[in-house]
Amino acid sequence: MSAFHPELPHGAGLIMISKAYYTHIAENHIADERMIAMAKALGRVDATQAMDFVHALVDLQKACGVDDLKMSAYGISESELPAMVQNARVNMGGLFGVDPMTLTDEDCLKIYQESFR
Repeated sequence: MSAFHPELPHGAGLIMISKAYYTHIAENHIADERMIAMAKALGRVDATQAMDFVHALVDLQKACGVDDLKMSAYGISESELPAMVQNARVNMGGLFGVDPMTLTDEDCLKIYQESFR
């Protein structure tokens, strides 16, 4: 995203897509035990499901005042999202290899679309 909009801090972009990204991972039950452990590390001692991490992450974002970051505030338009997927694939391709699951271009686009507000 910041390749298209250099004024977007990298961390802000990651925050914007984090809920949709981790929801996708949780819904595919790829890293359930790891995500439960991460939820517990964030204070959800009663965590039993991967989605508990997503809820804990969202709570942390609210507590830090970063839950309302919007792509549109950085000039990102929804029509740019497919090109951003391709840019990420070409320029950050190695990072896709360390994801807990193989993300298709369609998965990436869905994550961007669900993150767009």
